[in-house]
Amino acid sequence: MKDMWGRCRNAFGWFQNRFGKNREANIFLVIALCAGIAMAFINPPFHECDAGRHHRWAMDVSYGNLLSPIINLTGHGMDVVTVPKNFYVEKYHMTEPGTGEGGEYIRYLQTVKYSLESTEVEEDWVFTSLFYYPQAFGLFLGRTLQMSVYGVCVLSRICNLLVFLALTYGAIAITPVYKNILAVIALFPITLYQAASVSPDSMLNGLCFLFVSVCFCYAYGEREHLDWRAAIKLGVILAAVCMCKYVYACLGMLVFLIPMKRFGTKKEYWKCFVIACLPLAFAMVFGMINARHTITVGQSFGSVDGMTQLQYLMKNPFFIIEVLLHTIRYKFNDYMLWLNTLGALNYELGPLVYMVPMFAVFVGCLDQNEASAGIKVRDKFLCFGTFLLISIGVVLGIYIGDGKANPLGAEIVQGVQGRYFIPVIPVFFAAISSSKVKNRIRNFTAKAMSGMGIFLLYAVFRLYRYCF
Repeated sequence: MKDMWGRCRNAFGWFQNRFGKNREANIFLVIALCAGIAMAFINPPFHECDAGRHHRWAMDVSYGNLLSPIINLTGHGMDVVTVPKNFYVEKYHMTEPGTGEGGEYIRYLQTVKYSLESTEVEEDWVFTSLFYYPQAFGLFLGRTLQMSVYGVCVLSRICNLLVFLALTYGAIAITPVYKNILAVIALFPITLYQAASVSPDSMLNGLCFLFVSVCFCYAYGEREHLDWRAAIKLGVILAAVCMCKYVYACLGMLVFLIPMKRFGTKKEYWKCFVIACLPLAFAMVFGMINARHTITVGQSFGSVDGMTQLQYLMKNPFFIIEVLLHTIRYKFNDYMLWLNTLGALNYELGPLVYMVPMFAVFVGCLDQNEASAGIKVRDKFLCFGTFLLISIGVVLGIYIGDGKANPLGAEIVQGVQGRYFIPVIPVFFAAISSSKVKNRIRNFTAKAMSGMGIFLLYAVFRLYRYCF
């Protein structure tokens, strides 16, 4: 038994050392690429959450609408998208898990192709074109090559996956702290499922991971002097995040982790701070214009006698606390469940509902190194405050903006999904980790990544069984 355990330990050591200096990032890349491509092929087209809308907007971008909502280059209105003339040839319907319908649907889509002619259809949802660039490139390339509808969809998913992998690989490679837990969160089945889809949340998650890592790098890395170029890098990344979903711009609070002395004088620090805010201010202006349109449309469904949800909360501000407490009490279990539910919340992953969160907590508590040992208590409070602010913002944003799911004065927020919290989970673990916990596990990275690899293998197997 000892010999067998020794062989396993040596195998883990070889596996870890084989991937060199950035082993966490390298191992992540190999596992995520394999699992992501498998999900892109197995999952029937248009079966991820909000897939129809995302696919239509990505298709519109593939026809040249590259700067929405800033400038509309296609000439049509905000509530119109350009799609192939036979766009609805896919005969979409939600397949029943475990019946084999998914496989039949895929085989049907392999026999049809999109028309080279286009038409315009109404769409009541405006999104930033930037976050559809990868998918749009795949759709454009697939249509140009006259691939089947299934082939076009898979190609768009793979392009989206590759961009997510590039952003997340960079994030894991540059952060001096919490590399393992960041890799584990990026390897959540739901994270990779989103990455291997047409969802704009793929790029959003990658950019959020990258921004958090850059902040950690500047705060706890070996680089002692920073200048305006470092500030502009932070500003550009955060501006891109804001243009997708403005609530995640609150990640900008993490810049206060960076010691002022790294910028030299106070004057230089505030100069860099202003420079960093320029692209963010630009993004926030257009982000709020986009948000105002979306919220106005959403609230119109739930207004009563002309009063909207936002007006109701402003009139009854203490009701916000009641809503949040009731939502946490009655919906927390659903959020955790949906973190391990694929498809349009209909592909459950069985025991992974418990195993993945428990494993993440285990890795997060033990993910310590020399750099993380010097993190101050003040920094942990800042990280926790950032996590809490964004989480509340996500919940209230849905509550205010979605009048269909949340009627006026509802006590529990409906429509929030666990996947919305993925971008800030690394910040949560940064807040709760403790340098007093000692990690004496040899080849910890290899074992943590192997564990996630096993979970992903099971998730891919379950996805295949559901669809075929």
